[in-house]
Amino acid sequence: MCGTAKPRLSYSVVMLPVSQLRPSEKIDIEAARILATKIDENGWWTQPILVEKHHSVIMDGHHRYFCARALGLCFVPCVLLSYEDPNLHVSYWSDASPVAVDRIIQAGLSGDLMSYKTTRHQLQVALPRCSVNLDDLR
Repeated sequence: MCGTAKPRLSYSVVMLPVSQLRPSEKIDIEAARILATKIDENGWWTQPILVEKHHSVIMDGHHRYFCARALGLCFVPCVLLSYEDPNLHVSYWSDASPVAVDRIIQAGLSGDLMSYKTTRHQLQVALPRCSVNLDDLR
C-alpha cells in the first residue's frame, strides 16, 4: 500500500484570531447582516469557518467572517485545511470545472477579492460542528 494517501476522516476545530483571516471573495452584505443578527440572537457560534492552513485564506465561511467582525469577536472557530487534502473538491459555482488554487490564494493575500460565489469548496466528509458562547469569543 505504499504511495497511497489515506483520506483524513475527521477534522479539529481551532480558535483563530479574526484579524488573522483573509477573505478571498465578496459577499452578499444583506444576507450577512441577517446571519449576524441570527447568530447574535442565538448567542452561540455553531459552524466553523473553513480556512486554508498555510495563508489563513478563507475557503468557506465568508459570510460568517463578516458576522464575526460585525459582532466584535476577537476569535472564531475554524477548521484548518490544505488544498492538497484528498477530501476537498474545489470548483466554480457557475460550472463544475476546477479552480486554479493559486488564484484563490492570491485574492486572499492581495485583498483583490473575487466576485460573490465564485468558488465552491466541498469536503467529502462532514465538518465538525461546534457550540461556543459568543462571550467566549470576544
